[in-house]
Amino acid sequence: MYRKYVITSLVALSLLLSGCGDESDTTCRIDVQNALDDGEFDKAIALMEGSCAAAYEESDLNLNLATAYMGKSGFGVSDVVAMIIDANDNSSDALTSFTVAVDENKEPNSLPMLDRSNSYYLASIAEGNLTTAEDLCSVEALDATDDSRRINVCLYIGFNETIKAVNTITYLTDDLTTLVDSINSDSNATPLDMQASLDALAWSLGQSIPNGSDINATDVNISGVSYAHLAVSNPSDSGLLFYRLAKSSTPGAINSTVITDGYCDINGNKENCLNMEDNETGAIINPISGCYACPVAFDSTDGGSISALLVDALNNGVDTVVAVTDDPDITETINDFKADLGVAADADITITDILDYLNQ
Repeated sequence: MYRKYVITSLVALSLLLSGCGDESDTTCRIDVQNALDDGEFDKAIALMEGSCAAAYEESDLNLNLATAYMGKSGFGVSDVVAMIIDANDNSSDALTSFTVAVDENKEPNSLPMLDRSNSYYLASIAEGNLTTAEDLCSVEALDATDDSRRINVCLYIGFNETIKAVNTITYLTDDLTTLVDSINSDSNATPLDMQASLDALAWSLGQSIPNGSDINATDVNISGVSYAHLAVSNPSDSGLLFYRLAKSSTPGAINSTVITDGYCDINGNKENCLNMEDNETGAIINPISGCYACPVAFDSTDGGSISALLVDALNNGVDTVVAVTDDPDITETINDFKADLGVAADADITITDILDYLNQ
C-alpha cells in the first residue's frame, strides 16, 4: 500500500526542489518561492518564464510552473484536500457539495489554467517516451515504481483532473443552486440552460436527446477553428432558444460540445455580441446576427471537449487519487462521488451516468 502522500500544498514540495548555478539562481528561486507563498501566481509565472528560467533544472521548473498555474486557477492541493474531505460533512450528496465548493473557489479561466497546470505536471515526471497520465499514473504504472516524487505528482494530477471534471459542470448552467437542489431532492427541476447543455452534448455524441430539444447545427469558423453552431430549442418551455458549440456538425463518438463563455463573432470579439441572453433562464432573447457561443481557449486542440472533461478527466482523476492515497477520508469521499453517480467503486464512469445524474 502507498504511504500517505498528501502534503499541505504544492509549495511545500517546491521548497525541496534544488537547482544548480550561482547566487543569482538562488535569489531567483527564493523570489519565485516567495511569490508562490504569497499567492502572487502571475509574478511567479513571469519570473519562471523569463529571467529565472535558467535557475532550475527542467523538471523542477515544470513542477513549479504547474504549482503556479494550479494556484492561478483557484485551487492549491491543500484546498482540494480540504474540499474533498468536507464534501462528506454536508447533508447533500458528496458530489454536489464538492461541485458547489469548486464553483466558489474557481477563478476566471480556471479550466484552461488547470489544463496548462496538468501539462506541466506531466512534463515534470516524463521519462523518455512515457509522457501521458496513462503512461505515468495508471494503477499499473504506479505499482511498478517506488519514485516518491512521481507518486506525489501523480496524486496532484489526480486532484487536478477531478477538479477539471467537476468544474466543467459549473460551465453548463448559470443556475447551479437550482441544479444542486434538483439533484439532492430528485425533484426533476433541472435548470433549462442545463437541459440545453445536456441535450446538445447528447446530440453531438449521437445519443438519445434526454429532454427532447430541437437542435439545428450549422458550420462556423471562429478565430480560425471550425465548429458547429448549435441552436437548441427547448420544447418544454415555449421553445426557449439556447446557443451551444460542438466540435463538428456530424454527431458521433468522437464529437462533443465544447466549453464556451459568453458570445462572440467569428473573430472572437465579444463586444459585438453583448446582452443576448435572459439573465434568469440563460435563453437567447436578443439574437444578434453573426454571434455564437464563444469557445474558451485551451492550449491543447481537444482541451475544451466537454465529453473528455467530464468522463476521461473524472475517471482518471478519481482512479489516480484512490491508487495513490491511503487517507481513508479521501478514499471514502472519492468512492461516494461514484456512488452518487450510481457507479460501483471499481467501475468506470460513463457519459450516460453523468447525463442521468445531472438531468434530475
